[in-house]
Amino acid sequence: MASEQPYVYTIPDLMAGWPFPTHPNVNSERINAESKAWVESYGAFNEKAQNTFNRCNFGAFAARAYPNSPPHHYRPAVDLINYYFVYDELSDEKDGETVRLQAQAIMNAIRNPYAPPPENEHVLGTMARDFWRRTLEDGKASHSTAQRFMDTFEEYTETVRQQAADRDHDILRPSAEYLEMRRGTVGVRPSFDFFVLSDELPNEVLEHPTVASLIRCAIDMSIMSNDIYSFNIEQARGDKNHNLVSVIMAEEKTDIQGAIDHISKKYDELRLLFLHNYKHLPELGDAKLKKTLEDYCLGLGTWVTTNDEWSFITPRYFGDKREEVRRTKKVTLLPRIVPANVFKVDPDATVV
Repeated sequence: MASEQPYVYTIPDLMAGWPFPTHPNVNSERINAESKAWVESYGAFNEKAQNTFNRCNFGAFAARAYPNSPPHHYRPAVDLINYYFVYDELSDEKDGETVRLQAQAIMNAIRNPYAPPPENEHVLGTMARDFWRRTLEDGKASHSTAQRFMDTFEEYTETVRQQAADRDHDILRPSAEYLEMRRGTVGVRPSFDFFVLSDELPNEVLEHPTVASLIRCAIDMSIMSNDIYSFNIEQARGDKNHNLVSVIMAEEKTDIQGAIDHISKKYDELRLLFLHNYKHLPELGDAKLKKTLEDYCLGLGTWVTTNDEWSFITPRYFGDKREEVRRTKKVTLLPRIVPANVFKVDPDATVV
């Protein structure tokens, strides 16, 4: 009797018609090494987990997301990208109450970076304090940037807590609710302010309908591409409820390919909307503010490119098949693997 053929699905070319090329920051090799050593210095992971973390090459994401940042801006930016993934791994599979306490420690450090740290401070709080002080002191974060970062980072930690609570109760949200939460857990909004770290960019400028639409498009495109690319490894780990592919499969009563095609159509609509709005930025009387806004919006386009390119640089999603998947757009569905946590499974070993 012939064995059943594995399920193969096709992912879309999300970079088609996207005019925002990027390149690695010229200082990235040196500063990425410094940031990697910074993460390792806290001993948050055992040796095997730290090696897996390092192989994921999160610095390559920062290098492309902030290609023109000077060193004093780039260092806190790459620290932030690394920190996101440290937090992701330390909160993954934890219950809602544990993640609430993690979030509390983080925001206490961010809101009060110069206050004496509490006794037995969680490592996430200690790292956040160090990162944020470096951002304020070396990065010279502007007042508007610093305030906005604190607010959006708190929204991020709160949605991570809510995700953990959903996980406790095996909740699969409808697509509208899912996207609202995912806009927080994806962690991109706080990152956007690092495009113009030391420049003043008032909230009222970012709240202009055209700019707000650009921001929303960049966030949602990042969610869609990330969820398409991460779906295979997440379903193999049994951790698929916080993924748009699973949400659409349940909501539209379709299979994996049907869900991905559905998401791809929505992505194309967002791409066209972004490109239209990018050509119609609001007129600002102040030349410096106008340039800051232009740099910020260019950063949004670059972020979308980076999100896609990095997904085929890191082994996190496709292991050693990543170049083949990038070229063919074909993905073979993985069987369920145990243990569930990605840090207990070498990504190169799970998708060979």
